[in-house]
Amino acid sequence: MNIIDMAIAAIIYISISVLLVISAGIFFVKAIQSLMSKKQVSDHNDQVMFLRPNTKDPLAISTQREEIIAMLERQFASSPSSDS
Repeated sequence: MNIIDMAIAAIIYISISVLLVISAGIFFVKAIQSLMSKKQVSDHNDQVMFLRPNTKDPLAISTQREEIIAMLERQFASSPSSDS
């Protein structure tokens, strides 16, 4: 009976190990897909946010500068201060 118990324990151990490896693989693939989709979204945001080099419209350049300054001010305000 001792050998049968060990065989059952080995089968359970192997099946749980296989399930863990499969779930880790699925998790890894989903994480990579998520990172790839975020990169595509950020590339699109970069295209929208920053002017193309051939832009000559002064109003667009002025608006762009204001947006960049506002973004930098938000980042500076949220960064920890080294004075304290």
